[in-house]
Amino acid sequence: MSSPAPTRCRTLNWSAYNASLRERDSLRVWFDPSAPWYVAPSGKRGAQPIYSDAAVQACLTVKVLFGLPLRQTTGFVASLLRLAGLDWSVPDFSTLCRRQKTLAVQLPYRGSGGPLHLLVDSTGIKARGEGEWHARKHGEAKRRVWRKVYLAVDEATLEVRAVEVTGSGVGDAPMLPSLLDHTHEGEPIDFVTADGAYDGRACRDAIAGRGANAIIPPRRNAKP
Repeated sequence: MSSPAPTRCRTLNWSAYNASLRERDSLRVWFDPSAPWYVAPSGKRGAQPIYSDAAVQACLTVKVLFGLPLRQTTGFVASLLRLAGLDWSVPDFSTLCRRQKTLAVQLPYRGSGGPLHLLVDSTGIKARGEGEWHARKHGEAKRRVWRKVYLAVDEATLEVRAVEVTGSGVGDAPMLPSLLDHTHEGEPIDFVTADGAYDGRACRDAIAGRGANAIIPPRRNAKP
């Protein structure tokens, strides 16, 4: 039996297609002039922090996105501030190195304007070890280290509302209650959608505790 002929897609809107390809490499960086870049004096004794957590998080975000060392990050952020017409100073590399260890990362979001519909899932990120080609050809080595990233995404805006990072030995089900705790307690949640790995009593109790409905497929041996 012959296989069906592959479907060919012809591009007709070349102008829009070319414009979309150009937009892939576009770079836009916004700095809100009303953002709290500096920390107000607390009046307590001892050395006071100069830069706010938002300023440190902005610098570290640029560092991660472009893969820069700390010293190059400070110079790059300083150039961005000059282009934006802001006379803010930039934290030095030692301040960024010290503050990144205890920084509480805040995820900005616009909000969906109604009850949330959270989509929960996990993915793996290789932290150390050989590449995929080497692992497939020669087998996985013992030094390959993976991290699991758990995400809760707003279905309406596709914004990340909660993130958890664990080792590769942690299961999916124990992390769903923690993801729900990261969302604002006063914000209503209507639905929580996840795959069958989150079909557990603790997960369903955590979802019911927020007054939400669970959309989770049951396991094969599930009972009423």
